[in-house]
Amino acid sequence: MSHFAQYIKSMAIFSEDKQQEIHWLFDSLINSLAIAERNAQGQRHASAATSLRHAKNLMRFLNRTFQDLPDPQLVGHLNDFFDMLKRSIDHSMQLPLEEDLQEIRLLVCDLHKSWEKLLMPTTSAPAQGVTQGVGDLSKELLA
Repeated sequence: MSHFAQYIKSMAIFSEDKQQEIHWLFDSLINSLAIAERNAQGQRHASAATSLRHAKNLMRFLNRTFQDLPDPQLVGHLNDFFDMLKRSIDHSMQLPLEEDLQEIRLLVCDLHKSWEKLLMPTTSAPAQGVTQGVGDLSKELLA
């Protein structure tokens, strides 16, 4: 089995086991950030900080879930991303600014979309012109 086929197969197994949990965590995290953003817009800083604490906890759970990914390099990049978000949220808890919270929320939305695209190869085959035919790839994935 090719390295690519093994990678796709391991990602498919991971996503099959964790897909619902990850989707729920992303949705909940984005919702908490949107609520914090709304509270900051309305000058309700204490409420925004509470929503940010909740978002920070959800983010920690999401990052912990990604630690089981079969790609250590991807795990490292995600750790860096979540560390940056944690610092941004910590800063925003001091003084929640709507623009900063919107940027954090949009970054999380982009990560969610990227995660969904990363899983696409597990449900669709590459074009015929890639290193091997679709039939060969399917056989390897089923092996």
